Amino acid sequence: WMIEIAPKPHRGRVMGLYNTTLALSFAIGPLMLSYTGISDLTPFVAGIVLMALAGLPLFFADRYRPSSVEEPSFGVLSFLKVAPLLAVACFVVAFKDLATTSLMPVYGLRVGLDESAATLMLFFGALGGALLQLPIGWAADYFDARKVLVTCALVAFLGALVWPLVVASKILLWITLFLWWGFFAGVYTVTMIIAGQWFKGVELATAMAAFGVYWGFGAFVGPLVGGLSMDLWDPYGLALVMVLVAGGFLMMSLRKAYYRLKPIT
Repeated sequence: WMIEIAPKPHRGRVMGLYNTTLALSFAIGPLMLSYTGISDLTPFVAGIVLMALAGLPLFFADRYRPSSVEEPSFGVLSFLKVAPLLAVACFVVAFKDLATTSLMPVYGLRVGLDESAATLMLFFGALGGALLQLPIGWAADYFDARKVLVTCALVAFLGALVWPLVVASKILLWITLFLWWGFFAGVYTVTMIIAGQWFKGVELATAMAAFGVYWGFGAFVGPLVGGLSMDLWDPYGLALVMVLVAGGFLMMSLRKAYYRLKPIT
């Protein structure tokens, strides 16, 4: 919906702002618990109130609702065949997000960081994920979205190579995680923009539903594979998996064939 109604010259910034807001909401949730506590129903009531407030704008947005009675030419599952680049992008970003969110503090402790420093790995990573989406969206508005996507994929790959090597320097580690996490999240921001360029109407709605499915699949698989990798090569398996995942998507993003929609046969 937002992708379709956003003015084309500003679509990247709109989606960047959307993903920034989304990332900040993940940070605000745990912070809210520190004020409400967990001993009674207060956090649940606060959550209900916030969800109700989030729904209020929908009452005033009906006139912007995209309308279409057409049937999409593809389904959620066949989206992988129609636009494999976008489907895989959703998978790898969710894979990385949930694997690192679940396991990076454990990784930090196992390589010798104290508890505070290990927790700050997540903080600075998430901060990059929030703050870099707007400039990445701006870049996608003014430059070729394909080149911006490749840039994000390249930084995601290089960051995956570098951050395990700079653990001894906390400042370098936090800067690296800020950039790595931010550009990795930028992959998702730019693929949403590309989806808005490729699809319209009901097909765009179907594509966004597919985004959710492949995101969910990556979110499910990521922590499992990350945890298994750390068991097999403690603790460096997690870093190796991130390199392989980011490198695989980088190679895919460099192939022009994946920037053409593939027909269903």
